[in-house]
Amino acid sequence: MKGNFMNSMVIFKQVMIVFVLIALFAYGEETRDSKQIFLDAVKPLKNAESYEVEAKVVYSIHSEKTGDKPVEIEQKFKIISKGNDLNFLSVETQQQGNIQIFRNGSNLTVYSEKDKKYIEREAPKNPKLFLLIGGPDLLDSIIFGDTELPSSLTIQQATEPSGAPTQNNESQFQIKMDKGGEIKVWLAMGNEPKLTKVQSELPSNGISSGGIMNIYFDNWKLNSVKDESIFKFNPPEGVSKVEKKKDETIEQKAPDFTLSTLDGKKVSLKDFKGKKVVVLDFWATWCPPCRRAMPIVQEVSNELKDKDVVFLAVNVDEDKAKVPDFVKNAGITLTVLLDTDGKVANSYNVTSIPRMFIIDKNGIIKAGHSGFSAEMKEELKKEILEALK
Repeated sequence: MKGNFMNSMVIFKQVMIVFVLIALFAYGEETRDSKQIFLDAVKPLKNAESYEVEAKVVYSIHSEKTGDKPVEIEQKFKIISKGNDLNFLSVETQQQGNIQIFRNGSNLTVYSEKDKKYIEREAPKNPKLFLLIGGPDLLDSIIFGDTELPSSLTIQQATEPSGAPTQNNESQFQIKMDKGGEIKVWLAMGNEPKLTKVQSELPSNGISSGGIMNIYFDNWKLNSVKDESIFKFNPPEGVSKVEKKKDETIEQKAPDFTLSTLDGKKVSLKDFKGKKVVVLDFWATWCPPCRRAMPIVQEVSNELKDKDVVFLAVNVDEDKAKVPDFVKNAGITLTVLLDTDGKVANSYNVTSIPRMFIIDKNGIIKAGHSGFSAEMKEELKKEILEALK
C-alpha cells in the first residue's frame, strides 16, 4: 500500500511545478508589456496568505506504436494551503480511490480512504519542498518570495488570430526557458485574475514516450482558510496505521562481490573500502518502479559528484543485450554492473526491485530502500551525507 501512496504523490510534483513557474515568470526577461500584465495577474496569488483550488490534470501519453491513439490519464484534486507548512491535498484516482495528504508543521500523513490505512512520517524541513517529498528544489512555496529565482525567461502574451475574446476573458502567455523548455499559461483576466490552465510537453526518453500535460484549475479561493483543523489528520473509526518495518540489513557487513561493467571491466566492492561510500542499486529494465527511480538516482549522483561516493547500478538477472540501449536512451551515466545470474542480489537478500543499499567506507550497510517513492531523492541524499561523516 505504501507504494500506492507514493505513486499518488508523484502527480503532485507535476502540479506544483505550475505554481513554481507562476513565481518564476514574474521575474523573467520578456517584453515589458507582457511582463507587467503577467506580474499584475499573478500578484493576488503571490500575496495570498492562503488559497484553495480544485483542478484536473490530464496526461496524454503518446503510444509507443505508430498510429495508436494517445493514452489519457486523468486525476482530480483539491489543494488547501496556508503558509509554508500547513497543507491538505485530496486526489481522486481511478484505481486507488481517494488519497488524502495532510501536512501540519513537521508532521506528514498519507491516508487511503479505500484501504482504510494511513502512513505517518516527518515532513521535509525545507519549506521550499512544501508537501512534495522528493520534488524539485523550487516548489510553490516560492510564491512567498523565499527563494532566489532564475532570470533567463521569455514571456510573450499570445494574440487570438481572429481578435475575438477567449472564453472567460482568458489571456494566454507563452513562457520559454533558457534551456529550451516551453510552457503555456491561461489566466482569466477579471477584477481578480485567476489561473485557469497550464499546458506543457512531457519529454520523450527511455522512460516515457512523451506527450502533453494539461492542468485545468477552477474555484480559486484566496485568503479563505480560517479553520486550521483541515490540516491535521484525525483517524476515522476502523482506520489503522501502517508501521514502517525495520530493515534487518542495517549495520550488517555488506557482502563482497565482483561484477562486470557493460564494457567488460571488473568492479569489486572491496575496491572502494576505506575510500568511498557506495550506493548499491539493484534494478532491471523491465521493472516500472526501477524506470522511475533511476533518473532520481542519477540526479543525486550528479549533485554529489564532488563527494567521496560512488553509485553502482546492478542490473539483475537480465540479458546483457537489453541493458545498453535503455541506459543510453535514459541518459544514465552511473556505473552499470551485470548480475546476470542474480547471485549478488541473492547475497543481499533482494526479493524485489528496485532495492538500494548505502554502504559506508568501512563496508557496513548504513541505510536501505525498497521500491520507488516520491520522497526517495531527499532521503537518499540525507543518508549518503550521513554516511560520509
